[in-house]
Amino acid sequence: MLTEYEIAFVAQLPGTTQDHLQIFNIEMKAKIKSHQMPEPVVFWKWITPKTLGLVTQTSVYHWSIEGDSEPVKMFERTANLVNNQIINYKCDPSEKWLVLIGIAPGAPERPQLVKGNMQLFSVDQQRSQALESHAASFAQFKVPGNENPSILISFATKSFNAGQIVSKLHVIELGAQPGKPSFSKKQADLFFPPDFQDDFPVAMQISHKYSLIYVITKLGLLFVYDLETATAVYRNRISPDPIFLTSEASSAGGFYAINRRGQVLLATVNEATIVPFVSSQLNNLELAVNLAKRGNLPGAENL
Repeated sequence: MLTEYEIAFVAQLPGTTQDHLQIFNIEMKAKIKSHQMPEPVVFWKWITPKTLGLVTQTSVYHWSIEGDSEPVKMFERTANLVNNQIINYKCDPSEKWLVLIGIAPGAPERPQLVKGNMQLFSVDQQRSQALESHAASFAQFKVPGNENPSILISFATKSFNAGQIVSKLHVIELGAQPGKPSFSKKQADLFFPPDFQDDFPVAMQISHKYSLIYVITKLGLLFVYDLETATAVYRNRISPDPIFLTSEASSAGGFYAINRRGQVLLATVNEATIVPFVSSQLNNLELAVNLAKRGNLPGAENL
């Protein structure tokens, strides 16, 4: 796992249940720091250019590459994540909100449709909320009349209850600012084709350039939604092979993905056609104009 100049390694110490963590500076070819964790690390990820997120069976830690600091325990995992496979961990730009995502075996009558579980943690309140979700991501959004950006979380879930499959996308504000205009929570359906009934979201990226939500599924489907309104913009299959890792491509306004075949994919919008597509194919003039404004895109001159 890489930042601009650092690479991190986790290796289990022989004959113990401890993991040995090491961070190296690639450019200097030197070890920056190391630490022995008392319990195995089951998932880890760079959550900022200077901070590693470390997940054990019981807790979540942050480890800064700066100074001599050891990993700092942030919170304990909630009960809904017991015996889950952890697939993602993220923080918002302010590092005040943290989200941990895990998956667990599906219902006996629908085992291929795995369950998604999420733990949302507030650093300021030191409190967790357990929710159903397969994928989540944070974003900042300027609500009209509020000079301060709102922190939003979007999350996607697909569940099987009482013989029914329900697939939803949610967008809500976190920590609404007293006395300021707030973001009205949004909800939308995720429409899976008949051949993809057991498919489920595995990743979510939000384009800050275009304020678009990208929901990526295990079987390679891509859903694109507008962040402000949760309006469906586009759906297509971008990979015939399962996708297991994504990362934001901020300068392109899209994301990178790696599939099981080892292909590295770059997905983003076609700037020349998205506004005309939304206005004519979706017949949504308001969204087309907003997209053109946000991304400085062509195609809205005659709308």
